[in-house]
Amino acid sequence: MYQATNPLDTQIFQRLTRLYVIALLAVALLSLIGQLLIQVFLNSLLDDSHVVNIAGRQRMLSQRLSKTAVLLCRPDIFQADAEHYSQDIKEIIALWEVSHKGLKNKNLETDGIKYTVRNSAKIDSMFREIDPIFNVILTNAKNIDHTINTPIKAQQEVLQKSLNQILTNERTFLMMMNKIVFQYDLESRERVDTTKKIELILFILLFSILVLEGAFIFRPMANNIRLVIKKLTDSESTLRQTNETLLKTQEALVQATEEKYKLQLAEGKIKAASLMEGQENERRRLAADLHDGIGQMLTGLRLHSEKVKSFKFINQKQEKSFDELQKLIQETIETTRTVSFNLAPSVLSDFGLVPAVRILTEQVSKISDIKIELEAQKIARLPEGVETCLYRITQEAIHNAVKYAQASLIKIQIKENQGAILLQIADDGTGFDPRTKKKSLGGSGLKNMQARTELLDGTFKIQSKIGKGTTIKVEIPN
Repeated sequence: MYQATNPLDTQIFQRLTRLYVIALLAVALLSLIGQLLIQVFLNSLLDDSHVVNIAGRQRMLSQRLSKTAVLLCRPDIFQADAEHYSQDIKEIIALWEVSHKGLKNKNLETDGIKYTVRNSAKIDSMFREIDPIFNVILTNAKNIDHTINTPIKAQQEVLQKSLNQILTNERTFLMMMNKIVFQYDLESRERVDTTKKIELILFILLFSILVLEGAFIFRPMANNIRLVIKKLTDSESTLRQTNETLLKTQEALVQATEEKYKLQLAEGKIKAASLMEGQENERRRLAADLHDGIGQMLTGLRLHSEKVKSFKFINQKQEKSFDELQKLIQETIETTRTVSFNLAPSVLSDFGLVPAVRILTEQVSKISDIKIELEAQKIARLPEGVETCLYRITQEAIHNAVKYAQASLIKIQIKENQGAILLQIADDGTGFDPRTKKKSLGGSGLKNMQARTELLDGTFKIQSKIGKGTTIKVEIPN
């Protein structure tokens, strides 16, 4: 009878155990190194994104500085707000100067948090080139700030001279700062590409180790097990125990496979959620840039045009041209506001899903001349992520109906039923065949809507027929 203390068993067990421990240590060590490297790169990329944001803000601050300087030098335009502009220019100068020096000297600090600024030789060269222009604008801005409270006679000449210097150098500064922002962004993307390559290399190494384990550990282990089982055939009781052990091993393997599959699904959801969160953050940043940058400039332009309107025109043709110009300025302002709203509607975070959808439908109906009916119950505020996902699904569905479906009527329903939020968007457009559409979805809007729904553990259904319109139903557990 086969004895458990057989020296052959001991030798096989010790050898396989040694090889298995070495393989596991190799996989664990490689995984640990990979995680450490990825974390380091991710932290550096977060710093890069903050640096790009600060560099972009420098352009906006220079424009605000120029605008405030103009208003301070022309107090007759907004005399009542002169004190506010005097305080504004101090804050703008301080923030502008600190940010510029932080970027240039690689010691950027915001709200007590220090960020790593990795300036390449090219960026250092760009800062050396922009420094004289920055100093000219900064010096003259400080002159305006110091001179604004002096007697009028001494004031006007100094103010006008400083203002001329600021306005003369502003465009050059914007163009050069724009190049610096693009260079920061380019180098950040290059570092992202490097991170991807490192991650790919680590994956290849890990995969190679697993292949080697299969070839030099698991396959020999299977051969040795076959040999042991052959020897155990002389003992029925031992064979039964071996079979029970194999069944347990099989169950453990199945359970491990299921857990691995669930883990992969969870990781996929986390990645998708992170991607969508990054998209929403970028939308908010772009909306803020539109509102604080271009929106403010257009508002200033409209105010200046109102002042020009007080002058007499030579003929009606000039007056008509000026009225058309004012109308164009107003339309541009409204379009900018619409784009900013579509990117990140503040009403969504302030008042909730239903008011935001109502405003969206009014805007789309006004622009496209398509009738949109909204039937919404009064529901309690939902978590921010749920409201954002439902709003984006609605926005994408309306966009598809307007752009592709040739619809004349869109009906939207939002209600709460048995602890779930129900969203339905239906149109009377041309419709399509869902079976053929799924094959060509790729990264289309339908895929995005389905992905957002699955992130919230909801159900997504689409019903469509050619010539019969399309209905999208989303149910999210509350």
